[in-house]
Amino acid sequence: MEHPDARVIAREAVLAVLVGIAAAVIPIAVADAVRVTAETLYVRVPRALGFAGDAPWWIVVVLTGVGVGVGTIVWLVPGHGGRDSATAGLVGPPISLSALPSLVVVLVLALGAGVSLSPENVLISVNAALAVWVLARLRPAVASERVVALATAATIGVQFGTPIAAPLAYLELTGRQVRGNLWDALLAPLVAAGTGAATMAVLRQPVLTIDVPEYAATTLSDLLGGVAIAAATAVVVLGAVYVYRTLHAVFHRIRHPVLMTGLGGVVLGVLGILGGPLAMFKDVETMRALVSTAPETSGPRLVAVGACSLAGFVVAAASGFRGGRVIASAVLGVNAGVIAHALVPSVPVALAVASAVLGAVVVGVRSCWLGIFIPVAMVGSVAVLPVLCVAVLPVWLLTAHSPGMTIRPARPEASEESG
Repeated sequence: MEHPDARVIAREAVLAVLVGIAAAVIPIAVADAVRVTAETLYVRVPRALGFAGDAPWWIVVVLTGVGVGVGTIVWLVPGHGGRDSATAGLVGPPISLSALPSLVVVLVLALGAGVSLSPENVLISVNAALAVWVLARLRPAVASERVVALATAATIGVQFGTPIAAPLAYLELTGRQVRGNLWDALLAPLVAAGTGAATMAVLRQPVLTIDVPEYAATTLSDLLGGVAIAAATAVVVLGAVYVYRTLHAVFHRIRHPVLMTGLGGVVLGVLGILGGPLAMFKDVETMRALVSTAPETSGPRLVAVGACSLAGFVVAAASGFRGGRVIASAVLGVNAGVIAHALVPSVPVALAVASAVLGAVVVGVRSCWLGIFIPVAMVGSVAVLPVLCVAVLPVWLLTAHSPGMTIRPARPEASEESG
């Protein structure tokens, strides 16, 4: 079997390394902006005005106001907040540069307010669009499809710390066929993803890990428990997907974006009152807090937080907010995992969480590669991998032919027509 010339491999590798390093810039900036926004909305403003940042009425005010603000940007600002995230998967064609500023602003506002989504879909869109634009000027001979593959893989590495899954998930989600040798086709995206993940580690940026007791070895009871937890989580999230698709149709009958996301913000505010911050935010800090507080939290309260978190995810995704579903699904999986461990303490918490994350991510994103590798990275144990490789079978059987969360738009998106 012939492989590309060494000079070709080297050129591809250099490009992959540069894209991998650059892919960390926007995610770091967005994470900092989200952190500042959340601190401003829930700490600085309440402190200045003399009330508690977690006051129920304030949660409703913030989420309703942000819903109205996001809707106003989608309605009036050039770029219109990019594509509706409900109509876009994790990987898609590059969007117009004119849509990027409004897309980033609505993402930061939503995540800072505690809207139950995560940033990865938007970050991949932004990184891919910028990479295509820059390389079209510096190296026009490089095909835009290749650039999108590198930027997507790099951003997956940056966001999830799973470089091996990145090129595999890209092929899985796009349905692209590999020409020639698989290793040669995946080498450059793998290098881009690895460089992105390494850049985040070198810069000491937060990674998608949680603190759980080490999982050492698999037993038969662990295997059966992991399979059952993964399948049960998948069934629950699949039920939520059916509700989500109905809610999406209901919200979009409103048509006006200000009213649509404003109403979504009101509902999210009520859910935030019932479930608290752990049911609102979908990030690594929430995952860690769920795990660390679970031993002191009653079973009914764990279930209530999990139910509000799942409902918030469904409402946020259906009502026009921009954001991703991978990390959000992983948070739902952590919720389910700590509940499962509370119900069946004999299943180690690391395995319970990893199995539940597998079930939630596969249903929410339709990527088995991410569903397997993300929980391995999260719990920091390769020992869970054999169980996940078995548990993915019933999860995929449940998921493969059921409706997904990506909804085909009824008409062209405003963002694609602009710019």
